[in-house]
Amino acid sequence: MKKLTRQPLKSLLMAGVCFLTIISCASQGEKSSGPAVEIKPGSYKATINTVGVGEDVKAYSMTSDVTFTFEEDNVFVYSVRAMGNAIDDVGQWEIRGDSLHIFALEKGPDSAFELVEVGEGQYEINGPNRFVLTRSDEEMTPSRN
Repeated sequence: MKKLTRQPLKSLLMAGVCFLTIISCASQGEKSSGPAVEIKPGSYKATINTVGVGEDVKAYSMTSDVTFTFEEDNVFVYSVRAMGNAIDDVGQWEIRGDSLHIFALEKGPDSAFELVEVGEGQYEINGPNRFVLTRSDEEMTPSRN
């Protein structure tokens, strides 16, 4: 008889533990579903991180004026001015977790960057290239190459 009275209690406790585990997992999922870092729409001056870059590329990078523009409707504009040349590309942007995804570009490939907020209006993005983005009041109008 003793086993019969303990069995329902064990089953009830096991059901309670399962219920609490499900609730805990569901609440964690809700917290992580939104972006870990958010970029405020606007224009950002991009400084190229040249650590580990060859000297010829480093010189070009140091003389480049690079701007990333994130528009409210998720339009992304990439502008580079260097050595008398202008290169612009337009596509889409989206934050997924801790990553900045740039896609549907007219000229360039889709890319994903790890996104880290390093200060108010300043972000570091690490991916195929590495940049530090600093909020800028300048608005760049892309040229159509």
